[in-house]
Amino acid sequence: MIGKVIGSFFLGLMLYLLLDFLFFIGIKINYIDVYRIKEFYNLLFVDHQNYILLIVLSALFGFLITNKSTSKIFAYFYIVLIAVTLSTLYRPIGKSIAEKMFRKNDLSFRLGKVKFHGDLLYKGRVYSYIYRGDINKVIKLRNDEFSQSE
Repeated sequence: MIGKVIGSFFLGLMLYLLLDFLFFIGIKINYIDVYRIKEFYNLLFVDHQNYILLIVLSALFGFLITNKSTSKIFAYFYIVLIAVTLSTLYRPIGKSIAEKMFRKNDLSFRLGKVKFHGDLLYKGRVYSYIYRGDINKVIKLRNDEFSQSE
């Protein structure tokens, strides 16, 4: 019994991670790469996981796919989920979703005695990427080098 539950959970985990992988590929291609943000895919993937969602959906997917009465319906539903997730590969959709996740517009930044305005495109573990409209350029700053205010 325990072996079936663990096996079901891991099958659900693989199904969930496939969707998650495809989602973040679309984000990487249509936002991170477009703005030339130097962030590795694996850091992007790991840093933006919702672990509660991962555990709950892995258990749910595993149960639904291994349960004989729900497996066929879930298989069709999962195909629809794959199609929805693949939609992030379409540039306008992937970019829009990523902007909602990462971008913060019209912020004030202070770097030493210099104060400037810009859009925070992405804040990573070590570096932040800020778009400065006044010079039409994306700048990369260490997170400990500047302060920000809204």
